[in-house]
Formats: sequence, structure tokens, C-alpha cells
Amino acid sequence: MADCKREESEDVQEGMVTYFEKCAELVRQYADVIEQRYARPALALWIRSFKEKPITMTFIAILSVLSVLPVLSFVGVSIFVISSIVFLAAVSAIAACLVTESIIVSIGICTLCSLVLVAVLATVFFLSVYSVLRFLLLVRSSGRSGLKEWAMETRQHLLPVRGVEEEERPDGPDVATQHHISDYASQTD
Repeated sequence: MADCKREESEDVQEGMVTYFEKCAELVRQYADVIEQRYARPALALWIRSFKEKPITMTFIAILSVLSVLPVLSFVGVSIFVISSIVFLAAVSAIAACLVTESIIVSIGICTLCSLVLVAVLATVFFLSVYSVLRFLLLVRSSGRSGLKEWAMETRQHLLPVRGVEEEERPDGPDVATQHHISDYASQTD
């Protein structure tokens, strides 16, 4: 297994060396073409022109050397300005996104707060309606004793039970159906 991996690694390395050599040879060929077709003729023309017109070529040489700094400065400043504009655009886009998200989150929080208020009001309304209907039903069915029964039932629903263990507490829906009937109410009926 290790020999197989080593052979594969050597094959891959040989392939990479061959590929690199081919690429290097291609680069050498292009460099030779550029040197033979453009660089040597330009250099020969430059030397011949210096011999034929020394003052003009000296002027052109000095101008070329002196113009390098402004040209490079222009390129540098242009790159700086473009990169600054891109940076400012990116920062502006991020800031716009943050502002937009902040507005959306604020609207969401306001909506949730208003929904909490609506839920509280709706709960109070429905509990009031239930309490009034329960009062009417108890008074109608039990008379005056229905008032006491309703008061005890309402206290049982609204006020927490104190001193009662978890085992002794009534479970879920049975609370609404369990009614304590006082001795007085049972004696009068």
C-alpha cells in the first residue's frame, strides 16, 4: 500500500516536472520572439538614432526619464481614487443595509409590543365576559347562593392558591367544574 502511494507520488511529481519544463520552454520561446522581433531592433534603432541625432535623442531620453515619475504618480493616484470610491461605496452600502435592518427591526419590535397589548386587552375582555356570563348562570340557577359561589370561583381562578402542595391542587379543567357549596347554601335549598 505504501509502495503504491509512493509510486503514485513519484508519477505525479514527474508529471509536474514535465509540465513545468514545457511551460518554461514556452516562456523562453516567447521571450526569444519578443527579444528578436521587438527589443533588439528597438535598441539598435535607439543606438543608431543617438549617433545620427544626439541632441534630439538626449532630449527624448531626459524627457522619458523625467516623465516616468508623473506617469507613475498618475497611475498611483488613479488607483487610489478608484479604490477609495469602491471602499466608500462598500461602506455606504453596508451602512444603508444596517439602517434598513434597524428600521425593519424597530417596526417588528413595535408590532410585537402592540400585539402584546392587544393580547392583554383581549384576554381581559374575554375573562370579563366569561366572569359575567358565569355570574349570570350561577345566580339564575342558584339564586343568592350563586353570588357566593361565583365569588369563591372567581377568587380561585384569579388568586394563586397558597399553602397547598402540588399534589393537592386540582388538575386543569376540573377547576371550573368544582364548586364549593357553603353549609348555608345547602341548608336554604
